[in-house]
Amino acid sequence: MRPLGFASDQIEDGELAVSELATNAYTYASPTGRVSAAEQELWIWARICPTPELVVSIFDTQRETWPVIRDAELLDEHGKGLSIVAAVSAGTGTHLTRSRLTAAPGKCVWFTLALPTPWQMIDQAPTPTLAACQLSDALKARGISTSYRREDSGATVLSTRSLSIWIGSKTFTWHDGHRYTRQSLIDLQETAERITSHHETHPSVSPA
Repeated sequence: MRPLGFASDQIEDGELAVSELATNAYTYASPTGRVSAAEQELWIWARICPTPELVVSIFDTQRETWPVIRDAELLDEHGKGLSIVAAVSAGTGTHLTRSRLTAAPGKCVWFTLALPTPWQMIDQAPTPTLAACQLSDALKARGISTSYRREDSGATVLSTRSLSIWIGSKTFTWHDGHRYTRQSLIDLQETAERITSHHETHPSVSPA
């Protein structure tokens, strides 16, 4: 994080939050016992939308148990981990998703830290053609099939089982049946994660 311009206190907060989430997943994710290290993955990427942040996620394959932030006394040995993460991060949450290594279904628990300003990578977005290929590859690695078509306007449309993603000169755009979402082309990993989560949450929805 230091080469990216994060301050020392942000680095310490990030290290603490990762430690708490990893420990929580290893100890409590499985209702029958601890999960193995092979069932966990650490994901890190930067995103510009909805606000410039570093996103850090811990993935595990256990969907039977979900983390809960609960009040705990200061000296309690258990129950404070997620509260600590919430206290040192800009935001935190959890959602259904799939492994980036095996496409196995599971969930992730994540937190965000504000990116240093100005963010040095903001002008390094891929071209629309490259972005379409990279997004397709990222989704296929998660077990989500894709197909292409090109509209008369010149925009590329990447279709999955339940979504159509328009890839313009600067943004990915899709409609999930309720609202439009737009992500900068630089937000490739964020876009892939949002689409994967949508597929896991709405497995039988048809493309809009």
